[in-house]
Amino acid sequence: MKDTKELELVDVELFAEYLEFQALPGMIASAAQAAGIPTLGKAEWTPAKFQVDIDFPGKIETIEFVRANGKRAVIGGEVVPPFYNFLGLDKRNPNPPLVTYDVFDMGSKMMLPKPIKQEYGDVLAHPADWAKFAVDKFGADCITFHSLEIDPAMGDAPVSQSVKYLEDILQAVDVPVIIGCSGNKKKDMELFEATAPVAESDVLMLSAADKATWEEVIPLAVKYDHNCLLWTSLDLNNQIKMNKDALELGLPRNRIVMDPTCATLGYGMEYSFSIYQRMRIAGLLGEEDLAYPISGGTTNAWGAREAWMSEKQVPEWGLRQYRGPIWEVLNALSLTLVGLDLAMMFHPVAAKHVKDITSQFFAEIPKVMEEKGYYDWASANLKR
Repeated sequence: MKDTKELELVDVELFAEYLEFQALPGMIASAAQAAGIPTLGKAEWTPAKFQVDIDFPGKIETIEFVRANGKRAVIGGEVVPPFYNFLGLDKRNPNPPLVTYDVFDMGSKMMLPKPIKQEYGDVLAHPADWAKFAVDKFGADCITFHSLEIDPAMGDAPVSQSVKYLEDILQAVDVPVIIGCSGNKKKDMELFEATAPVAESDVLMLSAADKATWEEVIPLAVKYDHNCLLWTSLDLNNQIKMNKDALELGLPRNRIVMDPTCATLGYGMEYSFSIYQRMRIAGLLGEEDLAYPISGGTTNAWGAREAWMSEKQVPEWGLRQYRGPIWEVLNALSLTLVGLDLAMMFHPVAAKHVKDITSQFFAEIPKVMEEKGYYDWASANLKR
């Protein structure tokens, strides 16, 4: 059919729900000329000014983490979707995403990926030193202290050990601290009962209350005036219900942080992405039951084999020392684009990069936009 200029179909029936025909510009011009129809002349650009017309009546709650020394971190308060910092836009979000650095009670005993061991070295054996290292070297604005060893399956350490670690961390750093748990419901309740009073003069966060523990954890947050992370498993309706239940138990709106579960890249992140996006848009459109900041355990990225497998096993994947942190960065950045306010991260370099990148995204687009009509991100970065 290479030399065929005309094709005629006879006695042909087409059955289709959707049928699309495409005609090349040259064919259209030839057909128009043959039919005696004037063809279009040279195309011309019509100048137009880009305008943004946005109306989001809702507002996300503002949540503060406060140390007794006055040091604080703030999340939430959004009035438009993430990074809508266009020139001339009346509404702007007040707070960039907050990155919190993970610290574990049994870092030296854990099977950690080599890139993380290389960054932290000997401080892995001492939670307070680990937290201080993250603040002093990498500029951490918040620390999440995880007590895993209290789980009977992980060593069944006494809760008193976690209390001591937490006290040491609060002495070692002046930034807010999030109190994480092990996942064992019985021991976790003992943990929160023992640790919540320790930081009574601070506004920290208990992480987390879920469908099995919320009735006991939330009253502790109310009693000692802490924020509370409400964890659900990728279910919008369950999150709404837990938020309502928390309010009924007396937890103020400005103490609620949602965590709808952070699935990792390649292992279901699209589910987290869509849930985070639906929650944030719903909150901005006026759904008060979802108008809260969102947290995500982006550390989960290290559960993906693409992040931790040795290059000896999969040389075609590239060096693990870069691959792992990049995997975690991609998880965090993807979710910040749809509403993530609090990114819990593991690798310190990955965490620092997410903090730096989101700060750039959060800044107002430079005035050069008005002069050129576009912003040359590559050149701007090279000049720094």
